[in-house]
Amino acid sequence: MLSRPHPCLGWLHVTPNDTRKLLDRLLKDRDAALEADPIHSGMPQAFIDWTWQTWLPGNMHRYQAQVEEHVRYLDLKIDGLNKDLEHIAGGVLDDRDAATDLRDRLKRELASTALQS
Repeated sequence: MLSRPHPCLGWLHVTPNDTRKLLDRLLKDRDAALEADPIHSGMPQAFIDWTWQTWLPGNMHRYQAQVEEHVRYLDLKIDGLNKDLEHIAGGVLDDRDAATDLRDRLKRELASTALQS
């Protein structure tokens, strides 16, 4: 069976029957968006909202394995990005924390000196 990417969720491959229904809905929402704004371009917000609020919850039973696989992919991607950030900015963050600690200590010293005078 030939599957195609979902128009809004490109990582999710859907059945031919769902592809037809999705494209019908997308064209309907596109026409409505163009009627309201003749220079509208891009994915209609109504289709995006419908996808997340109605279509995906109603079809999760068919696509749950793909959704779970994509969540695992996103977990790995986020872990990699966090490691990259720590590698790139970790030293800078340590320097910032040290400067903040020193500033706070000096402010406390100034405050205690002001109280003693």
